[in-house]
Amino acid sequence: MKNPKVFVISGPGGAGKTTIVEQLFGRDKIKKDFMKGVTITTRSKRAQEKDGKDYFFIEEDEFLRLKKSKFFLESQKILENYYGTPKILYSLAKRTGKNLILCIDIKGGMCLKKELTAKKVTTIFLVAPSEKELYRRMEKREENKGVIKKRVKLAKEEVQLSKHYDYVVTNRNIKDTLKELEGIILDSGK
Repeated sequence: MKNPKVFVISGPGGAGKTTIVEQLFGRDKIKKDFMKGVTITTRSKRAQEKDGKDYFFIEEDEFLRLKKSKFFLESQKILENYYGTPKILYSLAKRTGKNLILCIDIKGGMCLKKELTAKKVTTIFLVAPSEKELYRRMEKREENKGVIKKRVKLAKEEVQLSKHYDYVVTNRNIKDTLKELEGIILDSGK
């Protein structure tokens, strides 16, 4: 494959991105032709997360060293933490002949769309059905109220930017959202 397609799935914390992407890779058509990119972050690992599966968790000084060495396709600081997409993911997708699915923030998604040219990147913004539902989902993560408040504020800003994305999908329930996303990805991945 000369140039793999990149699918960026973004959305505010609590929209269900991680759950949806994980379940997408349980589907044969996705597993066969796509690879999941794992982001590097400086944020603390949550209890249910696995290093190397959900994220690669590293210290801030290591992240900044990698950033300085131009290791990332894109990197962003979100709230107090850094997140970055390693360049090697795109190279690996190219070598294996697969398209790449990334679960990254909206600024990173817009950066990739510009960097890799729009025709190679399909952007999908995932939202919760309401602010109240988003807040409820964040509370289930057992984050403190201060962090939740910051994330809800950030979510409002991100939703405003979603107009720059190719698709906006409301995650009302996992079954319907998976079906819609799989359709978008398989159709655009041809």
